[in-house]
Amino acid sequence: MVSNEKPSQLDKLHICYICVQDQYYKFQRFHHKFSWIFVSFIIDLQEFCTMASKNILQDNEIEDLLFLTPPEGSEDELEDFNIDELVCENYDTDMYDHNDDNVDIIDLPDLDQNIFIPNNAIELADPILIVVPNSESLNLRQPLVNSTKTSEVSVVHTPTVDKINTTKRTKFREIKSVVWKKRPFQISPDEIKFKGDTSLPQDPFFDLESPLDFFNYFFSSDLLQHICEESLRYSLQKNVNKPFEITETDLKRYLGICIMTSICIVPDIRQYWSENLENNVIKNTMTVNKFEKIRQFLHFCNNDIYIPRGQPGHDRLFRIRTVLETLKKRFQTVPLEESLSVDEQLCATKGRHYMKQYMPMKPHKWGYKLFILAGVSGFAYNIEIYSGQENDPQYRLTNEPDLGASANIVVRLCRIIPTYKNYVVYFDNYYTSLGLLVYLKNIGVLSLGTVRRNRLKQVKLPNEKEFMKSERGSSAECITKIQNNILSAVVWKDNRLVTLLSTFIGEQPKSEVLRFSKSQKKSVNVPCPSAVTIYNKHMGGVDLLDANIGRYKIRMRSRKWYIRLFYHLLDTCVVNAWILQKRVLTQKNEDDKIITLAKFREVLAVTLCQTSKNINITPTRGRPCKKANNVYMTDRKKPRVVHTSTITNRERYDCVSHWPVWNTTRQRCKYTNCKGFTYVNCSKCKTFMCFNKNNSCFVSYHTN
Repeated sequence: MVSNEKPSQLDKLHICYICVQDQYYKFQRFHHKFSWIFVSFIIDLQEFCTMASKNILQDNEIEDLLFLTPPEGSEDELEDFNIDELVCENYDTDMYDHNDDNVDIIDLPDLDQNIFIPNNAIELADPILIVVPNSESLNLRQPLVNSTKTSEVSVVHTPTVDKINTTKRTKFREIKSVVWKKRPFQISPDEIKFKGDTSLPQDPFFDLESPLDFFNYFFSSDLLQHICEESLRYSLQKNVNKPFEITETDLKRYLGICIMTSICIVPDIRQYWSENLENNVIKNTMTVNKFEKIRQFLHFCNNDIYIPRGQPGHDRLFRIRTVLETLKKRFQTVPLEESLSVDEQLCATKGRHYMKQYMPMKPHKWGYKLFILAGVSGFAYNIEIYSGQENDPQYRLTNEPDLGASANIVVRLCRIIPTYKNYVVYFDNYYTSLGLLVYLKNIGVLSLGTVRRNRLKQVKLPNEKEFMKSERGSSAECITKIQNNILSAVVWKDNRLVTLLSTFIGEQPKSEVLRFSKSQKKSVNVPCPSAVTIYNKHMGGVDLLDANIGRYKIRMRSRKWYIRLFYHLLDTCVVNAWILQKRVLTQKNEDDKIITLAKFREVLAVTLCQTSKNINITPTRGRPCKKANNVYMTDRKKPRVVHTSTITNRERYDCVSHWPVWNTTRQRCKYTNCKGFTYVNCSKCKTFMCFNKNNSCFVSYHTN
């Protein structure tokens, strides 16, 4: 029996819901991409059915609902609504667009101001940000999403605060049109006059005396303690049942042995403990087994917070980052020199690692590349290890333009230079560009560098082929004006053509240099532009640093890439300490106390090896053998030997391992204003001093 009653609006709504659900299962078999559209529409119908059954909806609302159709979609069209695109759009524009937070935070230091610890060491995991689409930007036809389903919530892992620039940056305006004029470069001397201060303050530099004092100024005890803690943690991570603790004293002795190996070279590291070579300084410091144990567990970071490769926030230099940033922070406390240079450096290695680079122009072709900002003296003020992540836009400051990968290196290294003080930076043609020189001039930093001709657009310099036919010493110059900054381009013919670009010097005044003439078979004077003379005088800072490191460097090999970089940074620290000592003595007018780099390394290594150590104790096994009498000994009276102490003031007053020792012979007391004789000497200082009820020169010598 068929009922003649008309179906109610609610019945029609249920029928519509069943039909759409049936179409969804058919549609899902062929179009998986848009199945979420029907799911959302079915959920909406189900909710409206529930509301209609409760008499919440009016009849006219149900009438309108019956005429609704599912959102149209096509695999070939791009206008369809996509929740993923909406999430990305909100993430890129609205998530960090806050006027109150326009601050660049780059590598904020830890609470301890003396040591740098990456921020992800404090936050073990990146913060989780739940992205909710903005209601104003939603399409009116967007289906409602059930908030109870976890698949409908977009979760984005954001990097830590110090690794992202949250401020919108204006795109750097590319220099498209440049007008060159054949005119001599002219600039006011007051405009390029140096306004900075290169003198060293008396506090704390004038208080540093011994090589150990200058080394400890850079390689502080806080860094030593941090390395000891991380090495212990690393040993526990390897084997929790066999922890290996490295004390600060052991680490100093280890560094002393490493520095000693740079001036005493043997084929194998274990030969330093050989009986035949008689290297008593190293043998008396520690055993070879303990040295290799320290080298095995030497570590600088916490592996528990290491972010693996491929995940957001991954740092390729994480294992050496703490040592690198801490040393850079200490290097930058020394006042800058007026003339600075930027160049690459190579840390040679034969190990296998993806960061290893090939540089055919270097003596050692393979190794880790470093970019250095150094002074004319060879002092390294800023260091950047090449890892491929440095040019990421998120690490760029707000006021820094994107000048290209090579020019951005100079921009990052020059962050430490005080602005508007007319410091001068020199670099080669790998970095030089018009945009770089204009940017540096705008912040008050002068610059000069060789440049590739294809980077000078529409320059009015002579053609290279025609200019090579001119006489040796010929030169030409043209200038341009960009953003109220005058730039000079100079070309000079020597053996080859060289082109320079500068913001403070030009072709004039010329000077003369000696060159050998093949036709005349003698040395002749050749005219040379002023820009070339000044460039050759101040560009060799990084090369001088390479030479100082290359003469006496730690040659111990390691399969761990960060250990090899640690040795290189240690060599750089020693060279910087030596240069700082020379600079302090020169400012004190004590040039006669300046020592060579080899002597500096020797004194530093011996001092570190004797840290809290009684050097009389030699680790030997078995019963000591008797020394055979010398058959060539005569009965002549031996000449009087004058005993002089080589102990430093730091070791004299450290109150460690100073013990009175009785001897069979007596000597005169070495304490000031004491003329007595004594049988007692100090086990560490090797100095005879009175030690009896009447005179206590032993105590006075070590305290006053």
